[in-house]
Amino acid sequence: MSNPSQKTDSPIWPLAVAIIGVFAIFLVIMALARTPVTPLTQATNVPESEQWKLTEDGRKGRLKELRGAADAKADSYAWINQEEGVVQLPVDRAIELTLADINATR
Repeated sequence: MSNPSQKTDSPIWPLAVAIIGVFAIFLVIMALARTPVTPLTQATNVPESEQWKLTEDGRKGRLKELRGAADAKADSYAWINQEEGVVQLPVDRAIELTLADINATR
């Protein structure tokens, strides 16, 4: 017969291993999170046409170039599809024509 006041001998080492394992995983995650990120300025396998992506000045220059091209396109006339009569207009002129068209139908 067992005595209810008598403690059973349950091994404590699995609990200790689990606690130490969780703590070790936490330390590994923290070490990985604190690892400094190296910039891509040292990349060697980047093609010549993509080198502008590696520096801040290169990216700013490319953005300025793209915005200039978009602004020039937004302020110019051009044919999009001449056979179907689709044209590109400056935005201000397109607004004027659209408003005139709306007012003419009222």
